[in-house]
Amino acid sequence: MASVFDPISSRIAETLGYEAALMGGSLVSHVVLGAPDVIVLTLTELAEQVHRCTRVSSVPILIDGDHGYGNALNVMRTVEELHAAGAAAVMIEDTLLPRPFGPNDAPRLISMDESIGKMKAAVRARGDSDLLIFGRTGAAAITTVDEAIARFRAFESAGVDALFLPGVRTRDELDRIAAAISLPLIAGGVSESVADAEYLASRGVRLWSGGHQVFAVAVQALFDAMKAVREGVYPSRLPGIAPNALLDTVTASTGYKQRTHEFMGGQMKEEKR
Repeated sequence: MASVFDPISSRIAETLGYEAALMGGSLVSHVVLGAPDVIVLTLTELAEQVHRCTRVSSVPILIDGDHGYGNALNVMRTVEELHAAGAAAVMIEDTLLPRPFGPNDAPRLISMDESIGKMKAAVRARGDSDLLIFGRTGAAAITTVDEAIARFRAFESAGVDALFLPGVRTRDELDRIAAAISLPLIAGGVSESVADAEYLASRGVRLWSGGHQVFAVAVQALFDAMKAVREGVYPSRLPGIAPNALLDTVTASTGYKQRTHEFMGGQMKEEKR
């Protein structure tokens, strides 16, 4: 899956022919708030960013719905709002979020009963639409692989469409989980030693991601460019400038030019790049 976080990255994913994209809650927190992934983003802010991306790109986007922004009733609202925003799939997890009061910041899971309730609520909220619901558990990393399997089986019974396994570290871990479940798997944060498309497909993995490092690369490139200009480099002499043809593609400039001519009787004037 492509890592997308704004309209430009979503349109790039479409241009490159990605079949699916993943919008991580962490990335939205970064670009909307300039904040870390500590669940200070609101559902409204997430839904707005989803809509900004889905309105410009046809690539199906899987949205990280985190904990559903509260209890099972909040999960239902989350699913409804993200569906209205154009999401293709919504992922709900069983991690205790946001971080509770106390000195221990180690991740914890909510109870099995509460997590099952959230999955059932998500399935109910999507109704008869084509929105997909993915159940996610971090149990393999937080507790044991056996508990991850137990929770995935419970999520299957709750009616989710697929299961999201974050931080896939080893083939043995994936082999055990894949052998114990029947639903398709979505794998996130796949380690390089596991990131073989043929192998993943053989274990029922239908979508996968190696991480969101593309965003970090973009941040570094922007930082370097702004630093260089601050130190005296003339902007047009910066290395790595996107050609006008690429900028036209990611901003859909041709379509705007055509509509300007058709409906406004003139030509669209663009700023110098």
